[in-house]
Amino acid sequence: MRVLAPERGIRRERLVMPRGSGPGGRRAYNRRHRPAEPCHVLNYDTFINLLFGRVPRADVTIALVALNILVFVGLAALSLSPLQIPSELLIRAGGNFALRVQDGETWRLLTALFLHGGLLHVALNMFALYQAGQVVERLFGRLGFAAVYLGAGLLGNLASLWWRQGAVSIGASGAIFGVYGALLAYLTIQRGSVPVEVFREMRSGTLGFLGYSLFAGFAIAGIDNAAHLGGLLGGLILGAALAEPLQAARPVRWRALRTLAGMLAVGLVGVALWRATPDVAHGLEVDTLYQQTVQRFALEDQELQREQVLLMEAVRTRRTSEATALDALERDLLPRWDRQVVQLSWRMAPPQREWQRRELIRYATARRDALKALLEGLQTRDSEAIERSRTLQQEAESILVQMRLRKSVEEPER
Repeated sequence: MRVLAPERGIRRERLVMPRGSGPGGRRAYNRRHRPAEPCHVLNYDTFINLLFGRVPRADVTIALVALNILVFVGLAALSLSPLQIPSELLIRAGGNFALRVQDGETWRLLTALFLHGGLLHVALNMFALYQAGQVVERLFGRLGFAAVYLGAGLLGNLASLWWRQGAVSIGASGAIFGVYGALLAYLTIQRGSVPVEVFREMRSGTLGFLGYSLFAGFAIAGIDNAAHLGGLLGGLILGAALAEPLQAARPVRWRALRTLAGMLAVGLVGVALWRATPDVAHGLEVDTLYQQTVQRFALEDQELQREQVLLMEAVRTRRTSEATALDALERDLLPRWDRQVVQLSWRMAPPQREWQRRELIRYATARRDALKALLEGLQTRDSEAIERSRTLQQEAESILVQMRLRKSVEEPER
């Protein structure tokens, strides 16, 4: 939506706003052809004078549009591809990427509002922001408009983070939906501040834009409707909380209970979304550490079995004494098997790998117990202990075969 402000000293004549299902159509209202208003509703002249008297020029809207365009020009120059900015560059520039955000880079929730993926993306967003911002900034004042824009944008990015964690989310559309949501809330709560015909056109244009954009978000792949809905919710709440009549001395009463309650509500929704978001950073860390433990175990398993075979071969060929070999088995190999069992026991595994961790513990325990039984049999010349050692070794081999079979079924080669 757009308000055209004339030069100083010239009476304001026209208010230009969008109509239809989006920000594209415009209709001009001339004060000489305005409809009659009910007595409790501001007339057109008073509405225009109060609106422009509250904020003569929409500086925050202009600054936001300029900042978004400057950031896009910089990224387009770096990528040499203005039609499609690469995802890798958007992540480096501050895109809303779950893995980075949950790793401590929460500032990305803010910076992602000023990044766009291509020329059409930034053009459509800035056109919608410029039109709606011209009206909403005058209704809520500069500071109130900035609060709506940033609060709704942050809530939209939190909703996007909660909904999907695998893709990078960028764009001002969540904040822009918040601006339209705040306008809708104002029209509902402060009905008497807007002339009837202006109210109807604003309402139809706002609902048309929201309806069309949400439909497109569901119908077209790649559009982040979670950010749209989150931003819209934030805008509705903040708009209802901050809305004051145009006749009020100040655009927003910051210490009013309704204002504080609205900001608290948005904050609580944001916290709830953050807490409900799957912790992919922690999950990746758990998976990485677990895979490292498994790799170390596999290497140690091979080394322990190799050393045991070499010791037994050395005893058989009389290259070393039995006492020396038993001492090495008891003081070196057996404690190393104990460490492997302990490390696998306390290492956390991803949920989909928990079965593997339990089976590896069984396998390592069987190998350790087989070595204990072998030591006992050799030290006491107990044939039953040696036979028990063989049985445990076979059990370990069976566990390993079953693990490989299950893995091949659950994770077939692609």
